Amino acid sequence: MNKKPLSGIKVLDIGQGVAAPYCGLLLAQYGAEVIKVEPINGDWARGLGAPKGDQTAYSIYYNLGKKGIAVDLKTKEGLDIILKIASNSDVVLENFRPGVVDRLGIGFKDIKALNSKVLYASVSGFGQTGPYADRPGSDTVVQAFSGLVSLNRDKDDIPQKVGTIVVDVITGLCAFQAVSMELFGGVNEAKLLDLSLLQSAANLLAPNIADFYMNNGPAVLLNVPAGTYRTMDSWIAVTLVKEEQFDTLCKIIEEPHLPQDYRFNSFATRAKNKHTLMEIIQNKIKTKTSKEWLSLFTKENILTSPVNSLGDWLEDPHVNAIEGFSEIYQPSLGKIPIASLPGGRPLEGIAPGIGSNTKEILIEYGFSKEKIDNLISKKIIMSSEIKNE
Repeated sequence: MNKKPLSGIKVLDIGQGVAAPYCGLLLAQYGAEVIKVEPINGDWARGLGAPKGDQTAYSIYYNLGKKGIAVDLKTKEGLDIILKIASNSDVVLENFRPGVVDRLGIGFKDIKALNSKVLYASVSGFGQTGPYADRPGSDTVVQAFSGLVSLNRDKDDIPQKVGTIVVDVITGLCAFQAVSMELFGGVNEAKLLDLSLLQSAANLLAPNIADFYMNNGPAVLLNVPAGTYRTMDSWIAVTLVKEEQFDTLCKIIEEPHLPQDYRFNSFATRAKNKHTLMEIIQNKIKTKTSKEWLSLFTKENILTSPVNSLGDWLEDPHVNAIEGFSEIYQPSLGKIPIASLPGGRPLEGIAPGIGSNTKEILIEYGFSKEKIDNLISKKIIMSSEIKNE
């Protein structure tokens, strides 16, 4: 097997939740040694989703391939452990609210004093500076703040949040990109990377923002009557990218006169009369099954798909043929399907339990067995070794 591109890179991940830990996951999958730091009672991501022991799907996925250490950062001895590891790390990831790591004594300036070439990535809701720096930010908050929610409207024109943590994930990806490119270019002196959910969401919405400005207000809706439609037995999604596809769609649903109607004769006029048009189409779509419509639309090159459940995706023959996911073995839970990374790289490793590698890591950093036992007895650290079965 070829050497992974980040082999030899050491990362200290003191982030919790999703955004910074996702960056840590990606660094680990590309070869970095990532030490995941958690409080004694665990990262709050362990409370997201249905719990299985001390894990959930979120804590498993975003920490695959990392080593785990549990430390009480509110104690001097706990902070000294983190500083010792940080002094030997190439990258430090954190996503506390701005100012918290500085008050704890593990901020960029503190680590820089010990490590002159550290790459310190700080992830926050609104960034490290500016009038909103102290404002708490979350995926839902920044979906709303960024304008994403305003674009995601249901059939009653009510703005809705996207049903997954899309801003957290795009922020993790942006952080991975930023960290990887800095490592690729070579880090000759300590550097702070200020990464925010705000800016990552803006990156996702960049053409929408520019379009709003160029249009002097909300832009015309794209691709109307694109959307989801109830069929006789389930749901399908249909979209258009070319004007002539509307003509084809209308012929298939046996409404060939619609393209000549002044209300529907262009993308712009269809956008203005969206609700009327989609109601006409919906009344036609509900007369056949999803399989029937998919066959008719696909034959005429209309872009369409069934509205799959996640179970449908896992069972789909194409997904399986391209190895779109692999099954990883997680101790005490068995095999779990995990989506492969773009490019076809299957994820590897296990997700640590709370403090799974605490003893191993501290021994590596020169702590004696007696010192480790003393720290455990004082509840400054926690160790719960996982056996690989």
